[in-house]
Amino acid sequence: MNFYNIKISFKNLLKNKLVSSINISGLVIGITISLLVFAYVNKEKNMDQEIADIEYTYTLLNEKDPDISSAMVRHVRSEIPEIEAITFARYTWSPQDFLKKENTDYKLQNLLIADSCFFKVFQFETVYGDPKKALNTADKIVLTQSVAKKIFGDENPIGKELLYNSTNLQNVIVEVGAVIQDLSHHCSWEFDAVLSLDTNYKISWFKSSEEYWGTQNYSAFAKIPSNIDAEVINRKLANISTDNIPEGYREETKFEIQPFTKAYNDLPEIEILKHGNQLTLNIIQIIGFLILLLACINYINLVTAQKIKRLKNIGILKVMGSKKAKVVELIAVESALVLFITFILVIVLSNFLLIGLNQITNSEFTLAEIFSGSNLIIFIGLLAFTFVLTGIIPGIRFSRSQTTALLKNTVNSRSQNHLRNTLLIFQFSITIILLCGILLINKQNNYMSELDPGFDKEQILYAATNPQIEKSSSAFNSEIKRIPEIADYTYTSAPLGYNQSNWALSMINKGEKQEIGFANLFVSPNFFDFFGIKLVQGKQFNHYSEENADWIFNATAFKQFNIEKPEDAVIPRNGKVGKVIAEVEDFNHESIHTSIRPIAFRSCGETNEYIYFKINSSSVASTNRCIRSINKVWENISPNFPMEIKYLDASWEALYKKEKQFQRILNYATIISILLSCLGLISLTYFIVETHTKEIGIRKTNGAKTFEIVKMLNADLVKWVFIACIIACPIAWYALHTWLSGFAYKTELSWWIFALAGIIALGIALLTVSWQSWRAAKINPVESLRYE
Repeated sequence: MNFYNIKISFKNLLKNKLVSSINISGLVIGITISLLVFAYVNKEKNMDQEIADIEYTYTLLNEKDPDISSAMVRHVRSEIPEIEAITFARYTWSPQDFLKKENTDYKLQNLLIADSCFFKVFQFETVYGDPKKALNTADKIVLTQSVAKKIFGDENPIGKELLYNSTNLQNVIVEVGAVIQDLSHHCSWEFDAVLSLDTNYKISWFKSSEEYWGTQNYSAFAKIPSNIDAEVINRKLANISTDNIPEGYREETKFEIQPFTKAYNDLPEIEILKHGNQLTLNIIQIIGFLILLLACINYINLVTAQKIKRLKNIGILKVMGSKKAKVVELIAVESALVLFITFILVIVLSNFLLIGLNQITNSEFTLAEIFSGSNLIIFIGLLAFTFVLTGIIPGIRFSRSQTTALLKNTVNSRSQNHLRNTLLIFQFSITIILLCGILLINKQNNYMSELDPGFDKEQILYAATNPQIEKSSSAFNSEIKRIPEIADYTYTSAPLGYNQSNWALSMINKGEKQEIGFANLFVSPNFFDFFGIKLVQGKQFNHYSEENADWIFNATAFKQFNIEKPEDAVIPRNGKVGKVIAEVEDFNHESIHTSIRPIAFRSCGETNEYIYFKINSSSVASTNRCIRSINKVWENISPNFPMEIKYLDASWEALYKKEKQFQRILNYATIISILLSCLGLISLTYFIVETHTKEIGIRKTNGAKTFEIVKMLNADLVKWVFIACIIACPIAWYALHTWLSGFAYKTELSWWIFALAGIIALGIALLTVSWQSWRAAKINPVESLRYE
């Protein structure tokens, strides 16, 4: 009998190939997409959980700011002995870093500089050596496994020596102290190697800058014992001794610790970590649940519509003596067969879409990871629940129904139609919300792309320089001037948008001393003219500004530091009294996620760590010719440090990659939502046509035209979409208004977004059902009247 039921179920599926395909494909797509979304959400919510004792690891903040100086860390270390270990780290100052073995150079993409306690705080999985002791002295380096294998193959590299070359430090022999496993995509850290901080004392300016309390260029992290509560440490930090803190900084020193696991979402200022966005993640998770819900609704609607055609068959079986258990078994086997096919196809489709998921989210998911943990429970539970809902319950219900009711096809009640319509309204509410989201996010991303940052960024290239370029700067600059495609060039100490230099110094303003904090950037004298940044008052840098230690502040700094005129303020530092000589207009020296903050400019003279080139033509051929000419000059002067040219507009756009990623995810989610909503419409229209076949025949016999029949079948559709709009628009407004609040610069939440979303939803609905309605209206009335 079981084999017979399976055979009958196969015949029923093949008999209605189109409907069966729609039924299964909708469920497969919905479950697959939701599982992929849930896997991504689980990864984002559980970042860094693979690191041992991460629950006892904290980020050190000063006045809620994660930018910390090494002097601050040393002070906390000496004053709070309850802290088990405390460390500080940052990316290398050098734009380019190489490790050399024999005659081969290996470039490091992300080199971290950390003190000796780094691996005492963060305990990564070890491959070779002891990371806790690996950074105890200068000239030590810890490699990740992939870098170690690239350089040394499969041999143990502990104790082996490499030549370290960078744009700040050259020809330093470093020893491999340990090798750790590659950082997984579940880790917010992103580095290839970690260099001992003491190695940098070979840099002439490094030691002097380390002595300043206000040189806040690091991020600091602490590990506390498991038996000590974090609040105990915070109370001690709040009452920390200020005796050894320099005057002027004591009132502004307010330390606290925050769980490290919160840094991923809450502290985007920490540039040595990858970051997420909790609000965006919550939205993506909700979308995953909604897609899953849509798929289940469609499946239930289609199964319900199909069951109507089986009522007379079941009635005949009962007339011929079939027991209730046999009826239940027949319905259950058919449902189980569909769900088994769904189970197989979900695994196949997940494997197919895995590459796309990894590309969109910059992750490294595997199929085993998709079907593990909570995802596996959801998957199995969903199939079991759907089996009960579409197999067991309908089987029991039909088995208990009166045979006459089954034969007369009167089992379905008006309440079922209301439920089906309610589910459809729910589907379109979701679709309209997602359409509103897509429209606004596109509008916001376009706004960010088109917003004038306050400086020219078109037709500008830049590259990191190096000691060879700086040593031969006169010759290099002379050759650059001869390239006809270059209109101008300038130097800076960091790329615009990616400056990590934060200073805190004393300033004398109108005779009164005050402590100020700001971003700092060294620039060539022509920097402001090059980027089209206008002077508000004062005078620009000249050839003597570097020697005179002149300063230029932006308008925000003038306002925040209460400077009325440039000549009112001076900054004593390193035995010199530098004058504030000018105020420049505000521009976005960081991404527009944050408001413009104070920035100070110093003259770097004729060269620095980055050079910008302004191209005098927008043609691709001219740009490529210019790059080849620059590269030729570069290779002659700097053969050991290859030129890595970048486009300023592209690097500026890269600051908003998280928003672009969110937009792509929402685009795909909306497409899936629209597809599932269309399947829901097909199921409903199919049901309506099935239940109105004879009515259509009678109307056509009485002279009704095709257009009138189509209008009748589509009559309620506009009403359903209108109700969905009323439900969706307030929800969408609240969600999008909350999302926009995370931007310092944002577009308007215009009314037309909601109107257009509703119109698009209605258009999709009409296009979906009209074809099926037209087919039903064109059926010969004789066939309709004979329909059983």
